[in-house]
Amino acid sequence: MFQEQGRVLLLNRLRMASLLLALATAAFLIRGIVLEEYLEAHGQEMLILESILTGILLAVSGLLWIKPCLCLWRLRICEAITFGAPALFFIWFQFSELCACDPVLIGKVAYAFPLKTVIPWMVLIYTYGFFIPNSLRGVTTVVSLMVISPIVGAFMTGMKVTAVSEVLYTGGLSEMIILLSIAAGTAIYGSYRVGSLRREAFDAKGVGMYTLRKQIGTGGMGEVYLAEHRLLKRPCAIKLIRRDKVDDENILLRFESEVQATAGLTHPNTIEIYDYGHTEEGTFYYAMEFLPGLNLQEIVERFGELPPERVVYLLRQVCSALAEAHHKGLIHRDIKPGNIFSAERGGLYDVAKLLDFGLVKDNRPEKNSLELTMEGAVVGSPLYTSPEVVTGDGEPDFRSDIYSLGATAYYLLTGKPVFEGESALKVVFAHASQAVKPLTEINPKICKELEAIILKCLEKKPEDRYQKAEELSDALKALKLKEWTQEEAAEWWSDAEQFVQHEPDPEYASEDHLKATTILPVNA
Repeated sequence: MFQEQGRVLLLNRLRMASLLLALATAAFLIRGIVLEEYLEAHGQEMLILESILTGILLAVSGLLWIKPCLCLWRLRICEAITFGAPALFFIWFQFSELCACDPVLIGKVAYAFPLKTVIPWMVLIYTYGFFIPNSLRGVTTVVSLMVISPIVGAFMTGMKVTAVSEVLYTGGLSEMIILLSIAAGTAIYGSYRVGSLRREAFDAKGVGMYTLRKQIGTGGMGEVYLAEHRLLKRPCAIKLIRRDKVDDENILLRFESEVQATAGLTHPNTIEIYDYGHTEEGTFYYAMEFLPGLNLQEIVERFGELPPERVVYLLRQVCSALAEAHHKGLIHRDIKPGNIFSAERGGLYDVAKLLDFGLVKDNRPEKNSLELTMEGAVVGSPLYTSPEVVTGDGEPDFRSDIYSLGATAYYLLTGKPVFEGESALKVVFAHASQAVKPLTEINPKICKELEAIILKCLEKKPEDRYQKAEELSDALKALKLKEWTQEEAAEWWSDAEQFVQHEPDPEYASEDHLKATTILPVNA
């Protein structure tokens, strides 16, 4: 939503800025023609370039009015043309005018050079600062280039024309720097202040019935934000589309399929969907339960490999959640440590939650496939993808999830992925062609029976793996391992307290609210 508001604002401001600059150049062009300033050779060059500049600015302005649905990066290209074209013209003008000047008049023209050079650049700087919405870093970078360009141009002109060099070194240069610095500081502050006011207004508004707080994570195709229902005061997580995917309608379809697939699952070890819909601006979002805890990727990265009994405890819960999904004909296709959350729910610790059905595939025969990825693309995470997904031999099915879960277990038990490589391509092809290194060679504490179960999950051929999630769960249950207890889990989480994302304080201060949000407009 905020990004769409920013896009529309940029579109409207660019329309005005390009039209204003086009009218200004056209006015000077007409003035020059009326006053017969273009009769000499230099004047003819100026007439041609000024006409081209006016045409470019009018063309950009026309495009912006005719095509209101231009995406953000195309608008930024229009922005670069709108301000880059006049900047190049100014550089050429300040250099060529002195070089073509009558030697008799050179002293008078050189004396006026600093102020005459600075004024058009100041207009351009002010126009950018007050018209174009940008980040503080962005506006500072652009305005700085506009300050440096005329100063560099002045030095180059001074090297060519002695009279200009004398004027610059007797106060002209300092005059230029002071005036340009004042214009730059004003423009940067103005742009920053307008942007801050817009963001504060958005933060106060939020999404639907939810007040956004802060970003707490990213998924396969979306960002997750901590939020609170305004009436129920219930903490939740809002999932939105990733900002680098806004131009891909295919991603939106997959994003919506994730909601529909997840909302149809009721298992306690699957993330629960509270609500989803569209805002007044046509924005798609959905709200899900907020989970205090850590995902398994974070746990291993911060604390190292997990005890075998704890891994078995978590895996059996995930198997149970997968069993429901598989019975409903849904394949997850992106099982990995980052998509399994270990949370505290209802006073119980190490409650596994299966997240992110963003790559879900509907495998039910009576319905059309919900597979929304590009034909021939490798789906899932390279470190945990199954061989059949890589090679394309056969259609991925429930056993592909078994492989990914086995790869996840391998990582939890050893702290290392099944295969590592310099690139994602090498890793995915390793899954299809290389033998798996036994877990006990990395972690001798793992018993042979558990190792055999994990290696069976990681068989290259789907028919050699466990055929159902229930079969894997039963095999794990049959292990002669001591059970992971709630007392052990509570003690572990007590020690890990500082790393856990907790529910927000009811007195959550407004200044801690989310400072940047992106939601994909459905009708974009």
